[in-house]
Amino acid sequence: MALPKAFWLLWFGQTAGRLGTLAPAFLVLYLEQDGRVAPGTTPLVVGLFGAGVVLSGLVGGAVADLIGPRRTIVAAQPVTAVMALLFGVADHVAALCALSLVTGFLSAVDRPAGAGLISAIVPQEQFSKAYSLFLVGFNIGMSLSPVVSGFLLEVSPGALFVVWAVSSLVYAALVFAVPADPPPARDADRPAGAAAALKSAARGIAEPFRTPVLVAFLLLTFLLACIYLQVNSALPLDMRDSGLTTRGIGFVFAVNAVLSVLLLPLVPRLVGRLRAHVPLVLAAGLMALGFGANALADGMVTFTLATVLWTLGEVLWAPMSATFIADRAPAGRSSTYQGSYFFAWNAAFVVGSPAGLAFAQAHGYGPLWLSVLGLGLAVALGFAVLPRLTGFAADAAAGSESGSGSDAVPPGAVQSRAVPTSDLR
Repeated sequence: MALPKAFWLLWFGQTAGRLGTLAPAFLVLYLEQDGRVAPGTTPLVVGLFGAGVVLSGLVGGAVADLIGPRRTIVAAQPVTAVMALLFGVADHVAALCALSLVTGFLSAVDRPAGAGLISAIVPQEQFSKAYSLFLVGFNIGMSLSPVVSGFLLEVSPGALFVVWAVSSLVYAALVFAVPADPPPARDADRPAGAAAALKSAARGIAEPFRTPVLVAFLLLTFLLACIYLQVNSALPLDMRDSGLTTRGIGFVFAVNAVLSVLLLPLVPRLVGRLRAHVPLVLAAGLMALGFGANALADGMVTFTLATVLWTLGEVLWAPMSATFIADRAPAGRSSTYQGSYFFAWNAAFVVGSPAGLAFAQAHGYGPLWLSVLGLGLAVALGFAVLPRLTGFAADAAAGSESGSGSDAVPPGAVQSRAVPTSDLR
């Protein structure tokens, strides 16, 4: 079954938006170029950017469920454009700190909304396929963004923020063409008034953290992210210390990007018939083995082989983890539940990346990768016991409830996922 036009508008919009987004690594280079800020101030500015990203998961998901995922994406992008342009002209440390927090938030606020919008515009049985393709677009944009940013930083640093602003407006324009979010249901369960709606949204943020299976899933997600995000800190430094040039490190990471784009669309077909926790177990195991194999790596070939291993885990994890959450989200809470996932994952930016780097500096890279291997295998074991927890079987119930009626939804129409809340104990 072909995916609706609305999905492809979202796909191209998100890809364009990611293409222009300034990555934190290039934010560091911009800030320290020509002494825009003192070297000691850079970690504060980048840390605030990361704090904004972490906050965006919980808040962005709740806002998307409150006003609609399409409205959330469309409303956020013009604000992003304005903030990006202000960033390009700001020269005071306080202003840069404030803008870094806001732009960090805005750069990721659309992610739970995007997942929620996919859940609304495609039938439930196609969610894994659609989200896999969505991630292909995300990876394309994020892979090309450093190339664009590197060129602009050398030629015209101020243009970084103009491109960011333009790409945000293109994103907004394409998603604006997606069918409008449905009006809020007017029933006894829907809170009346803005204050009641905000209280309901706040309670909704806490909802996933009250279901045993989701609490366990989110904790394991955080631990797995702490492993994976060594890709941003310890891994490139280990490669450098092992003698790889900057070009060689770029080649290894290019292998990851290419494999992700090629393999992501195949994942739902390969693992779609497995029980929901099995792809998660496999993903955690492959990431553990891949990052653990870095302990034996000493050159381009061995680092590349290790990267292939953890990339296989990555491409299994990304769509199937989102599907795991989507299958357990009650009606009207899809984006909020996805937001809890992004919160757990992004929290590892604050904890996992610096902790791994500190461990490596104190004990060496070999002990770090062996510790990562042990932690990853423990996480895989944790996913293996998820079926024993309350709430795990919700996916089967959701599938049986929604399967018979999905064909009646016109292609491209924005619908609400009808998952009985009684099944989400």
